[in-house]
Amino acid sequence: MALKRKIVSLTIVLLLVFGIVQVAAASGMGWGDGPRMLKSEKWVNPVEALNLTDQQIAKMREVNQSTYEQTRELRIKMMDSMHELKQLQLQKNPDKAKVEAKVKEIKDLRQKIHGIVQQSRQQCQSVLTPEQRAKMKELKY
Repeated sequence: MALKRKIVSLTIVLLLVFGIVQVAAASGMGWGDGPRMLKSEKWVNPVEALNLTDQQIAKMREVNQSTYEQTRELRIKMMDSMHELKQLQLQKNPDKAKVEAKVKEIKDLRQKIHGIVQQSRQQCQSVLTPEQRAKMKELKY
């Protein structure tokens, strides 16, 4: 019985951690590591570092806004689903079919968010010159 509780607890913790990481990554600017890069002492302003033109900045801001709008409801739904999963798992005898369905729902939402974020990264990269893309790799954005 104690082993089962440990497994359920570990599963919940892993799902929450993975979910938070996904949400954080989904809220990134489309060219970096999301909020994590804001904490770095080595943070460099990408607008200055890449010498972006006003048109490039405008396009990237547009892509960023679009990504936010496209993923907002998905991220909220994913957080709700993760909460629902936790509630299911915190029952004495959770319905395995419901738990598995909820896990699949969360996985599907993550994949949708990931696809949108990947597409936005590609859109942002397509705005850059080859030199700017090389500089971006050098800066590890």
